[in-house]
Amino acid sequence: MARLPRLLPVLVLALALSACAQVRGHWPFRARELPAPVAVHELSVVVAQDAAMPIVLQFWERNTLVVDLQGVAASGALALRPAEGRTWPVRLAFRAAPGRFEVLEVRGAQRVLLPVSGDRGATVVTMPLAPSVHAGVTPELSLRWGAADAF
Repeated sequence: MARLPRLLPVLVLALALSACAQVRGHWPFRARELPAPVAVHELSVVVAQDAAMPIVLQFWERNTLVVDLQGVAASGALALRPAEGRTWPVRLAFRAAPGRFEVLEVRGAQRVLLPVSGDRGATVVTMPLAPSVHAGVTPELSLRWGAADAF
């Protein structure tokens, strides 16, 4: 019985530590999952009359509007214009899957060729666009993508 007073703090500490492990998910400083991006409609997508409308998602990543081209065919073209009552975002980027197509051509105030290549094992590549390509007076951006030898 003389050992019980010395053993009691150790037992209380062990019990407290096991309780901490059980409530770890309730701690306010735990790692939280990032929320899924919310689709927005900042730019209007325009295609030729005989072409099918591709799936082009748009969402904000901090202060950059990301135009997701993962749902488009292996080659094609479309135009982007600011939606009614909107202007060009200051920062614009395109997201694509490496291997689906090799080059993205963007024509606006300037012409830019963006290679769609990523690190080995990358599932998506995000390519930022220089603001000078979509200057404030540019009415639309023409996009064309496909194999590298087509450009």
